Amino acid sequence: MGARTALHVEELHRQYSQRVYGYVYRRTSDVQSAQQITNDVFRIAWQHQKEPSEDALPWLLVTARNLVANEYRAQRRQRSLIEKLGSSELARRPQPENDPGAAVREVLNTLRPQEREILMLAYWDSLSLNEISTILRCSPDSAKSRLFRARKAFSKKAPNQMLKGGTSNGQH
Repeated sequence: MGARTALHVEELHRQYSQRVYGYVYRRTSDVQSAQQITNDVFRIAWQHQKEPSEDALPWLLVTARNLVANEYRAQRRQRSLIEKLGSSELARRPQPENDPGAAVREVLNTLRPQEREILMLAYWDSLSLNEISTILRCSPDSAKSRLFRARKAFSKKAPNQMLKGGTSNGQH
């Protein structure tokens, strides 16, 4: 792998590392895991000699999604092992206190995984319908329909004050 590949990956990293990191962090909520997975994404891009192109960001995010899924599986296996050993308290990951996004994550966690994924791609990752359709391997029209249904599902499960920007006591 030559200097040309290194330059391409450096350019990809310069353009997209923050977006890839954000994508991963929103799915793991762990800085160390997000940094490691982001590094792995660009290592894989280097191994595949990925060049900057129009489809680079979706390719990087699909790679990140696969690595996050691997991380989830590893965490599930670890929790299962810990529970088998009788230490289920150790398997619980502590949640940060006073997290303003906790309410949104709580509603997102009640949604189906497909709904949660498309909402995160659209709103947290700020991807276009074309980019979302590339990542989800569907047509842009299908992505648009899926996003509409996911928004509807979110609004049904979200507290009214969350949707209207209010507070729990009804004041804005």
